[in-house]
Amino acid sequence: MIINADSVEEFRKDFNEAMKGLQDKYDITISLGSITYWKDRFTAKLTANNGRDAEMIARAEFDRNVWKYRHLGLEPGMYNRIFIGDNGEQYAIEGFKVKASKYPLEIVNIRTGAHERSTEDFIKELRNEYYVENYAKDSDIDGH
Repeated sequence: MIINADSVEEFRKDFNEAMKGLQDKYDITISLGSITYWKDRFTAKLTANNGRDAEMIARAEFDRNVWKYRHLGLEPGMYNRIFIGDNGEQYAIEGFKVKASKYPLEIVNIRTGAHERSTEDFIKELRNEYYVENYAKDSDIDGH
């Protein structure tokens, strides 16, 4: 195998296709992380999450990592919590890139639906609402 950007992306596609049977058999979701490659080898992190529901997996991952952002007022169960950004627009917090030092927050712009990353100080005000499929919803259902 000649290892280059094209071949590792082709490998990723083939890998994802090959994992479908295992995902169905064991009711899990398998994902291959970033691939780092050299001329003679490549590496990637493999993650298997229980279940097949993407939103449930995202919620669980949010709750696993939110401890690092408690200083921002975030707690478990606040997946898709709406906040006002420092530009005055409304966003929802979707998750975290915990190893990213500059832009660790994964957010979605409620007006445009664009998925973005931001700094920690971008959050100016947490709202008592949750983002659900292109509209904000009151938190009296506890965000779920």
